Amino acid sequence: MFAVLFLQLAKCLSSKKIMHKELEKYLSYLLPELQKTGIAIDEQVELPYGVQLKVSRNNYKSILNIYYSPKKGISTVTTGNNNPLKKLLGDLCRFQEDLQLELPPMHTWNAWIGSDECGKGDYFGPLVVCAFAFKRGRENEFKNIGVKDSKKLNKEEINRIAKYLYKNYANCIHCIVIKPEKYNELIAKFKAQKKNLNDLLAWLHSTAIIALQKNHPESEGVLVDQFSMSHKTKYALQEKKFPLPCIERTGAEIDPAVASASIIARYQFLEAFNAMRKFYQLNFPQSANSSVINYAQEFIKKYGEKRLGEVAKLHFKTTNQINNLPE
Repeated sequence: MFAVLFLQLAKCLSSKKIMHKELEKYLSYLLPELQKTGIAIDEQVELPYGVQLKVSRNNYKSILNIYYSPKKGISTVTTGNNNPLKKLLGDLCRFQEDLQLELPPMHTWNAWIGSDECGKGDYFGPLVVCAFAFKRGRENEFKNIGVKDSKKLNKEEINRIAKYLYKNYANCIHCIVIKPEKYNELIAKFKAQKKNLNDLLAWLHSTAIIALQKNHPESEGVLVDQFSMSHKTKYALQEKKFPLPCIERTGAEIDPAVASASIIARYQFLEAFNAMRKFYQLNFPQSANSSVINYAQEFIKKYGEKRLGEVAKLHFKTTNQINNLPE
């Protein structure tokens, strides 16, 4: 039965070449588990970047959407009423993180530096880059405290883990927080040199990595969560005569050094963001969607248009949208 279902799903998805090998691997683990627990697949539907399973067990029904992206890996969403089947599906899907840990390692170093950033897609708030030095043998400790891609953690978990890392591994952290006013100044200088945000990110990553490596000469290499197909961090380090190899990979947050860097970066972003909200007495939203326009207008009414650069990244298209709105 499982083999038939798996072949049907593969045929369904391969028609548009959506069946990524990691999605295929995930399904090969999941479908037998569904069968073991008596969950029937009533229908399967192709989705952009994934598949939807309509399932039932006893008198309950639910929907499970499974997605894959190079950046986030496997992600699942269950829909339907809060019934026992939805909870069971959630429990069965939690093994995805263990599957990701079984992927081939991105390197074989015994000591290395991971680097990640936070805030580049947020109109309000700072840009944060963090580098974290890691040694093999600490994997279980970091797994036990919950270290993983920060996007999979809530604010409370970010706060708890970051404080643990600062308490026990402060010398392994180098974090750069660029507040909006400084960010706008820097991006203007880079644009004047016909460079862009990725060039600024590469400069910040390389700066943090070099500073941290001075205190961790045992490091054998650097792993960066990839933000540019041009491998700009690698070349930025080479220009500065940095002696270690640099690997830039999407989904690098499965590595404990990069995951730790992502958590610290997120923690510092949230700290700065909350301080900004408190200082200006405005509940600025995160992201760069249409909701930020109302808050930008509210800020302008309260503090004036000239001060918008104190809280926002002005080169975003959002600024033009705000300026083009009628009075």
